Amino acid sequence: MTGALHPELHGRFVTAGPGELWVEVAGAHGPLVVLLAGSDAPGFFWPDSFVAALVADGFRVARPDYRDCGRSVRITDPQGYRLADLADDVVAILDDLGAAQAHLVGFSLGAMVSQVLALDHPTRVASLVLVGGTPGAGDDRLSDPDEAFVERIVTRHLDGPPTDKAGAVRWQVELAELLAGRAYAFDRQAAHRNAERIVAGGWTAASGHGAAIHESPSRVDRLGEIHHPTLIVHGTEDPVYPVDHARALAAGIEGSILLEFDGLGHELPEPLLAVLRPAFSEHLSAERPDSGS
Repeated sequence: MTGALHPELHGRFVTAGPGELWVEVAGAHGPLVVLLAGSDAPGFFWPDSFVAALVADGFRVARPDYRDCGRSVRITDPQGYRLADLADDVVAILDDLGAAQAHLVGFSLGAMVSQVLALDHPTRVASLVLVGGTPGAGDDRLSDPDEAFVERIVTRHLDGPPTDKAGAVRWQVELAELLAGRAYAFDRQAAHRNAERIVAGGWTAASGHGAAIHESPSRVDRLGEIHHPTLIVHGTEDPVYPVDHARALAAGIEGSILLEFDGLGHELPEPLLAVLRPAFSEHLSAERPDSGS
C-alpha cells in the first residue's frame, strides 16, 4: 500500500449507553470511514497501513473498540446485549465525531453490525463494505460452519482458555490459524504480534460478542430494506460462514457487488487488504445521491 505505514492516530473515549468506548481517529478531513472488526478484536485489527492508505485517499478514518473489548467498557449484565446495541454504540461515536453519515467497513461481527446500522439507522450510513459476514448466524436457510472447524472449537471450549499471558497469546494464534484458508500463507509472526497486543490490552474469553451474534434475529428477510451501495467480500474456504452466506447477502441487497476470493478463509490478511484497496477506495469514493432515503 502507498502512504505512511504509521498514520497519525488520535485516541479518545466516547460516552455511549454502557459507558466509555475507545476510538482512534486518523485524518482531519474528508468523508468518515468507520472500520469495524470481528468478535473480540480491538480496532487495531485493521492495520495502520490500511488506515494510512484510506487517509491518503482523502478519508477520515475511525477504528473503535467494541464494548467488552480492547480499552472499552466491560459489560457485566448477565442479560448481555445484541447487535442492535453495538449498532447504537456506533451511532454514539458518529454523534461524538460530528458525522451525519459514515461509510462502514466491517469484518465478520463488524459486517453484521453494519447491516443492523443500515436497517435501523439508514440515514447514518453512506455505504457498506461487508467482509466475511452473514445475514443470519444460525438461520437454517444458510449453511452451517465447517464440521472439522466446529470440532476444533468445541475441543478448545472444553479445554478452556489459558489463564497465563503466554498461553493466551498461543490461544489467539491457534485460532487465527484455524480461521485461515489456503489463499495466503499463514503469517505466524504477524499473528503472534497481533495476539500479544490483544492480550496486553486486557483480553478475556468472556465477552458477550458471541451471544450478541447468535441471539440477534436473522436479517435474511430484511435485506431488501438496505438500499445503500454495498460491496461484499468473502472467501470460498470460510469455515465460519460458508460462501453461501455472502451470496445470500448479495441476492438480498439490490445492486450489491460480490467479490469471492478462492481459498480465502475467515480472515483478512494484510496482503489481501493491499489487493482490495483499489476496489475499496473506488467504492467509497463513488459519487452517488444520499443513501438511506
